Amino acid sequence: MDLISGEEKSVSINEWISELSFPVINHLESKRFIHFFYECGFLFENLENLISDEDILAIDITYSETIDHFTLQDNVYPIKLQKLKYPSFSDYEKKFKQGYAELTKGNCYQFNLTEDFLYKFENQIGPHDFISKIWKDSSKRGAYASATYIGKLGKLFFSNSPECLFQYGKGELISRPVKGTLKRKTNKLSEIKTLWRELIKDQKSQAELYMITDLLRNDLARIDLPRAFVTKLKAPLLAPGILHQYSEIKVPLRSHVTLKEILKNIFPGGSITGAPKKKAMALLNNLEKRKREFYCGSTLMLMPGGAVASINIRSSVIDFHKKTLSYQAGGGITLLSEAQSEFEELLIKHDSFLTLLTL
Repeated sequence: MDLISGEEKSVSINEWISELSFPVINHLESKRFIHFFYECGFLFENLENLISDEDILAIDITYSETIDHFTLQDNVYPIKLQKLKYPSFSDYEKKFKQGYAELTKGNCYQFNLTEDFLYKFENQIGPHDFISKIWKDSSKRGAYASATYIGKLGKLFFSNSPECLFQYGKGELISRPVKGTLKRKTNKLSEIKTLWRELIKDQKSQAELYMITDLLRNDLARIDLPRAFVTKLKAPLLAPGILHQYSEIKVPLRSHVTLKEILKNIFPGGSITGAPKKKAMALLNNLEKRKREFYCGSTLMLMPGGAVASINIRSSVIDFHKKTLSYQAGGGITLLSEAQSEFEELLIKHDSFLTLLTL
């Protein structure tokens, strides 16, 4: 669709995926963004039977021009949100127990269970209000934050993600999965140090991180069959109101490697599926009984000689026709998990994004 004229044309999924078969290092487009929705991963994992005709798999945008500065609103007021849908612990616990049973049977060893939230907002609030509320203060922005407003759809795809699916440049691919979460109240170094000592000793968080790091190391190595190296195993990551831990995996790639080959092997990110990835995705589709769509997908920015892709956590879709904001949050479940603490963790992740808008 030409978003200016509204003119449309049809392209098959196979045509579009084939069009991604270009060497990333030779790509010269600096105005192209692709939002891969979570369900697009069913294609790469040979789970096409889980896709319906109504599913959106990606939004692929090429801009006609770029500007260096974006004008933000000077007066940024709290956004009032009214709850329309909020998860209950009893419903979450049922899903948790069903999934946990699969862990005990050995069918998978981690799955990332999520819940959805829905809010209503007032008529006069527009895209600039949401964007300005976070972009005005750089300390509130995640390292992989993005915002795409599509007027023809009346929707803002808004992500304040701190997590990297991959970065590619100078012949090297890097991934930084995030696992482990503790709530923090301040930016004081003393509090951060205390929480960090607690987080690195937590066996459940450590197990989560190690499992997914190993999964990503194997995913990266499959792309071009070189050896993938874990360059960081436990490192602190600050997000609004949260202390996380992450690892870093690097792998050298030859210049002929295409975007399609990279995505086929690492999308969706293992940190938001679990492991083994294919079994975890099938299990989650049965447990959650909804589409994740933009959430847990990836926003890709192509640039001369490289690319960077987020994992869309701390992300929402804001519908200005319906005046609603949808949000999802979750966490990794292992044999060391307890339902109550996992539910509390997903609420912490909910607050990390929503509090930035409402205060």
